[in-house]
Amino acid sequence: MNTGTLARAERLHPSPRILPPRADSQRPHSPVQPQVFETRRAHLNRRACAQHGGSPQVLLYALTVPGQDPGSDLADARGLAAAHQLPVADQIVDILDLVDARADNPALRRGYARALRLLADPASPVHGMVAVSRTAITPADRPYEDQLIWHTHHHTGLWLVRNESAI
Repeated sequence: MNTGTLARAERLHPSPRILPPRADSQRPHSPVQPQVFETRRAHLNRRACAQHGGSPQVLLYALTVPGQDPGSDLADARGLAAAHQLPVADQIVDILDLVDARADNPALRRGYARALRLLADPASPVHGMVAVSRTAITPADRPYEDQLIWHTHHHTGLWLVRNESAI
């Protein structure tokens, strides 16, 4: 195609308008401060400990991408469990592509859904989950808040190696 033909085609079928990215100062900020999530999670962890004999059994959860070894995240989670004297009953790893739609909704991930089933099962000895950070659960505020509510309703804990305000 020559230049004249391209110009004529663009007039007939204009390309969609693309806006430049917003400056950082103009980007919307989360309505929930990380400290609010951190406080809520600490409360549910204290409640889970009180309800399940002081040191409930936990599972380690890691989220990774293809080709990345989850070993360091699991080791960090295991270290936190040991520091809090939480016996480790199981470990679960989910592997997602970088553009995977399940990244923001943890309940759609096979491993995370299995973890929730274990935590919800009254016959299961597992009453908590340990992950390296909130982003292993979800970086999105609303689904993360939903997970905190889920843990509250099921009297289970969610321990993070790096707290919400440390991310």
